[in-house]
Amino acid sequence: MSTARKSLGVIGLAAAAVLLQAGWALAGTAWVATDNFDSYPTGQLNGNDGWTDTGGNNYQIVAGAGVAGTQGVNQGGGSNQMNWTGYPWDWATLAVGDKAIARMDFQANGSGAFDDDRVGWVLASGASSSSYHFAVQLDNPDGGLQTYFRNLSGSRVYQTTLIANATLGASGSNWYREELRVEKLTSAPGPNGAQLVVNFWALDGSGNVVPASLKTASYGPFDTSGLRGFSGTVYPMFKNYSAQPGYADNAYFQITPEPATLALLAVGGLLALRRRR
Repeated sequence: MSTARKSLGVIGLAAAAVLLQAGWALAGTAWVATDNFDSYPTGQLNGNDGWTDTGGNNYQIVAGAGVAGTQGVNQGGGSNQMNWTGYPWDWATLAVGDKAIARMDFQANGSGAFDDDRVGWVLASGASSSSYHFAVQLDNPDGGLQTYFRNLSGSRVYQTTLIANATLGASGSNWYREELRVEKLTSAPGPNGAQLVVNFWALDGSGNVVPASLKTASYGPFDTSGLRGFSGTVYPMFKNYSAQPGYADNAYFQITPEPATLALLAVGGLLALRRRR
């Protein structure tokens, strides 16, 4: 399956619960985009279904390099990242309680290490630069799974290790899933404006999450007014840095409504689905 963006119209509450579990999102600002890179020809990622490689052709789709022998994406050099420019969005359009969720699968380097393997989003006005990121990253040299925030001047701030290397427990060249979940707490950017949760799982040989491997941590609430990524159009962003060998696979980004929204959408008990590619 290549990139797919799905959204829902007005539905019944029971139907909403079932469809959310199946990967559908709700109407309004809510949507989900997924990509396993398997339907693309091998070669450059840039230009496929809304993807922009800030290095031009650094990121390559490689046969057999992904999870469970599927197609995967190699490492991009330097500060290059994969921007999902086909899916722009804006923090201001989210309701209080809504969440932005980014995740990707990353392969460890052969010794269980990662470096700058990042998931999050980038401000569209500076999309070619990591100075405009709001993200978390797997970075063994810096201590583990950590925050990657930039302030309005582009400086890195609030650098915090959320899950230490020893706790991550990665080994060999195995596959792992990194996930960022950011919840909106106030209608306007400001103090206590958001809170995040990070999750980290090992994958089995078939590419499935090993539930017992889950490591999780939270950060916040934190002030969103001084950070890039909370004012203006942004793109989902992923990075698989070349400092450590290891491929990436299964990009995922979702905007999901707060649970109370489900009850509001239950009025009428109607089911209307819309699917966009």
